[in-house]
Amino acid sequence: MEEGSVVIGVIGRPHGTRGAVRATPTGATLATLAAGDAVAAHAGDAQPRRLVVAARAGTAERPILAFEGVATRDEAASLTGAEIRVGGDRVAPLPDADTFFVRDLVGCEVLAGGRSAGRVTAVHEAPANDVLEVAGDDGVVLVPFTGDAVLTVEPAARRIAVRGDLFGG
Repeated sequence: MEEGSVVIGVIGRPHGTRGAVRATPTGATLATLAAGDAVAAHAGDAQPRRLVVAARAGTAERPILAFEGVATRDEAASLTGAEIRVGGDRVAPLPDADTFFVRDLVGCEVLAGGRSAGRVTAVHEAPANDVLEVAGDDGVVLVPFTGDAVLTVEPAARRIAVRGDLFGG
């Protein structure tokens, strides 16, 4: 599950005394997990651990998960902070055509007025809109990920076109 795996949540603190944990979703996919589903738990530099969901409770926004073989509060606590990952094919579909996965934007070439301005190295969440971090020959530039600044997004072509005047052109 390593190659192409996607983070769908993070394991939080233990819940109760029988090995259940709280989890924080990073998108809609964690809410689709059911008993019997396998996930990988990645904690720091440790080897990923395969876990099978035994039960789920709580809500989609605040799920409580129990895993096979995790029976005590101490065992649950040892998972705290681990990323919950699944294969990319298990990720819930995007709600609309103007929504993108961060993994599809990072690495894209950014074109401003037809010339390369660099590549997206990160996407930052911000209160009003997300921001693309673009690294080019002139250093790092932050570009608002808005309809006003971004003209086209072509994840398959690994290309994003932005207004030429955003880079002084």
